[in-house]
Amino acid sequence: MTRICFNYARKEQIKYISHLDMMRLFQRALRRSGLPLAYSEGFSPHPRFNLAAPLPVDVTADDELGEVFFKEEIAPEEFILKLKKQLPEGLEIKRAQAVDKQAPALPSLVSAALYQARLVTVSPQLEVNIEAYRSALERLLDKEEILAPRSSRKGKRKTNVNVRPYINEAYFNGDEHEDQVVLKLLLQTGSRGGVSPVFVLEQLDFELGEKRPSHVNWNLHRVRLYRDCNGSLKPLSEGMCI
Repeated sequence: MTRICFNYARKEQIKYISHLDMMRLFQRALRRSGLPLAYSEGFSPHPRFNLAAPLPVDVTADDELGEVFFKEEIAPEEFILKLKKQLPEGLEIKRAQAVDKQAPALPSLVSAALYQARLVTVSPQLEVNIEAYRSALERLLDKEEILAPRSSRKGKRKTNVNVRPYINEAYFNGDEHEDQVVLKLLLQTGSRGGVSPVFVLEQLDFELGEKRPSHVNWNLHRVRLYRDCNGSLKPLSEGMCI
């Protein structure tokens, strides 16, 4: 048996695909590839396949990871070659390697994600008051509680969860004379809880209130995923899944 961890990018062409559809897309491509997939046991066998973390809709990414098990020995080069032929434009396999079959499941290793939110105006001639955004971000981060609605697994009970501890870092690009306004968000994610970058941006817009311009939108990109290594964060893609 072989366990392969792979790195992939999601481009503009398919950024509106949901996580569930991304899973289905990869699984169909893997089946079409003819590679000897390993399947789970039980009444409803499915390919032993994972993506590291759900990617929000309307978000691009450069450094995502997935893993797949094969019932035979497969070289990473063969995996890349055969899978690439089955993937749509906008989904790019960048590299792959065989990893320890007994290592923890990839999703369990994810602790945080770094996002880049770029402010886009409907016209290049329109200006954005960056200081208003900086002040709004400062007010947001000064709060001890930022409540986000959560539903139970069955959807019958709704509660509010304080997600302020899940915002590890949030800051705008340092040079106010740069052509683009970019907000960096380092957010906790994974099994220990987390917060969506979309929710954070919504709260920032709320803090702006009447100062929020009507001619701007956010362009979201996930830069990389992180794992927790003895209290410090390290890129999950370093050493792939090992």
